[in-house]
Amino acid sequence: MVLPSGVALGALSSSLPMRPPNGTCHALEVHKYSAICPAYSYPFLQNEKGSTELGHLPDPIWAYLLTERRNNQPQVIPSVQGTPASSTPTRPSDASSDIPPDSTLSSQPADPTAGGPHQRPDQPASPWSRSPTCRRAGTAEHCAFTHSAFNGRLGISLITTPENILLLGSQPPLNAAPPPGSHCAGDSSFRGAESTPPAPNPYYTSTPIPGKGLGLVAAKPIRAGTRVMNALPAVLVDDGAWKGMRRVDLGVLVWEAVRGLSEAQRGSFMELAGPAEGGAQGGKEFGILATNAFRVTIKIVGEVGEGKGREFHGVFPEVSRLNHDCAPNLGYYFDSATLSQKVYAVRDILPGEELTVSYVDVIQPSSIRQSRLHSGWSFACTCPRCTLEGHLLGESDDRVAHMQQLRRELDDYSTAATPEKAELLVTLYELEGLQVRIYEAYYRAALEWNGVGDAARAAKYARLCLDKGLLLRGGDRPFVESMRELLRDAKRHWSWRFRVKEKGGGESEGHENEVN
Repeated sequence: MVLPSGVALGALSSSLPMRPPNGTCHALEVHKYSAICPAYSYPFLQNEKGSTELGHLPDPIWAYLLTERRNNQPQVIPSVQGTPASSTPTRPSDASSDIPPDSTLSSQPADPTAGGPHQRPDQPASPWSRSPTCRRAGTAEHCAFTHSAFNGRLGISLITTPENILLLGSQPPLNAAPPPGSHCAGDSSFRGAESTPPAPNPYYTSTPIPGKGLGLVAAKPIRAGTRVMNALPAVLVDDGAWKGMRRVDLGVLVWEAVRGLSEAQRGSFMELAGPAEGGAQGGKEFGILATNAFRVTIKIVGEVGEGKGREFHGVFPEVSRLNHDCAPNLGYYFDSATLSQKVYAVRDILPGEELTVSYVDVIQPSSIRQSRLHSGWSFACTCPRCTLEGHLLGESDDRVAHMQQLRRELDDYSTAATPEKAELLVTLYELEGLQVRIYEAYYRAALEWNGVGDAARAAKYARLCLDKGLLLRGGDRPFVESMRELLRDAKRHWSWRFRVKEKGGGESEGHENEVN
């Protein structure tokens, strides 16, 4: 059976037949364009081509066909006017400042997953359960979807649209079917299954840090290049909900999302730092999310090119334990293929040394760094770089200004920049202790040496760029492929002798900087 091309979901919702509740659904029936189980109808999702066949929906999420209906009405509670969640940036400090009291919330409907299995008898159980409450961001319905068997049954919750869960849930790693006996969409409870807490990480211990609360401290020597964490998220909120939904509404969904996790994962989330608890349901949970979320892009299988993928704000409880430093000893990047935040040591770390990352752009003068940390997280940085004596702090800020100037000159391929200026940029990164960003300087040095026809020196810096860049940005960045092309054949790389051509009156190709 095929949904007619051009028929929108909304056009079907009012005409879907309903069947009175009469107990457990032993087999789903197909009637018109809906699969009917007692008291529920599931209209099919129209795909990009305008139709969806009954037998060709992704198996793990066959039950989630966009909208559930009870008593002939979709279970959607529209938002009312108010402050959107995105009025504060990711990880702000005043997340719950204007959350209204509980009395402003609509009553929550009963759990729509109750009443029997919601999958075909010949299909595996869906790993996804859905919250009983949904909210709208604009015209898009958003719900909390939980995969409680994910990550060793610690669980993961996504606040997103049913369309997105259908898309993301059909690709790795979210498409894994639940193991036998695990909590799934057919269960009557939304709360996640219990799990066995993961083994302690051998590289660090959690301990109070003076003036910072809890932090992570190296338990043994860690060599540069060591992967210290490979962390999966507990909660992901799509950018549409983040930008378009009132805080009170998003708070309700975050509360539902956290409630669906395992006890261990829920505890890890709730122990994270956040502002004072708000009065409305989900106020504390929203505050933790806003304080600790990282912005990530989940790529979609088959989509290529710039701007592809789905933007989310994710909480990785393990990574969120890391405190800030303006010259951190760890760097990280998000690997969309595995849905993990990978964290690496950027230099050798001694036992007892605190493990740190940077919350802000570290190539800024100290005053700007402090201002951004105060506005976003309400603290003043006391790292060694920020607490230098007056004349030394001034020298550090002068080096930063010099770095910014050199980067502008080197990135303008029409100027008379030189390899020596690129070498100076490398030195300035080293003097500031910015190993977390030094691959940027190596990249520019490789281009400049290739630009004057010195393939050997260009190869040296290309290798250094890849050595650091692969750890800190992953393998799918444009600058990584550019450096690999240079190493394969320097003379065929776009940068070969481009500085010499300029001096000789020729024109060089224009290339945007690919490393930042």
